[in-house]
Amino acid sequence: MTILLNRLHCSLLLVCLFLLAALCSFASYAAPAAHGPNGEHLTTEQSSGLSITPRFETFSDQFELVAELFPDAVLLHLHHFQDNSPVIDAAIEIETADLTATAVYDEKLQHYLIKAPELLTQLAKQQPHELVLTVIAADKADLLVASYTPLSTETKTEPHHHEHIPLWVWAALALMAACGFVLGRISQRRAVRSSV
Repeated sequence: MTILLNRLHCSLLLVCLFLLAALCSFASYAAPAAHGPNGEHLTTEQSSGLSITPRFETFSDQFELVAELFPDAVLLHLHHFQDNSPVIDAAIEIETADLTATAVYDEKLQHYLIKAPELLTQLAKQQPHELVLTVIAADKADLLVASYTPLSTETKTEPHHHEHIPLWVWAALALMAACGFVLGRISQRRAVRSSV
């Protein structure tokens, strides 16, 4: 009877271990948003690098400027460097590659817009751009210099790491199975000796 119970305990231990391994395998395979039946990626998130609006920044001891580039306009945020307060109704002119464009101030949104198609076409070119911005406010004026290189439109494919059960988990399972087998054999021998 003791031998039968020991074998039953060992068998149950092994079954539990293999069920645990099977569940780990299933969980890593069927993780939400991992892969479809044909191995395709099911995630709909875009790469963080592609979701950020292209921009450039520049500053001096008078002003700080952040420009966001959209397909139909360049949006400029101009602030005083000392206290970060917005500069209202300044004249901003941007120059690059023999092109010049003037920004228009939007009083409601407190930012500046440039909608010159030639400038937008130039800034969309996949090359470094050196920009000179002339800022004339009510009581200050300054020249700001900025550099801008558009991000490549090609999507960079990053290697995808599939989640597999680590080797140490398999080693631990094998060790536990071996320990269960050895304990079963030891208890079997003790049972045989006690019955003699």
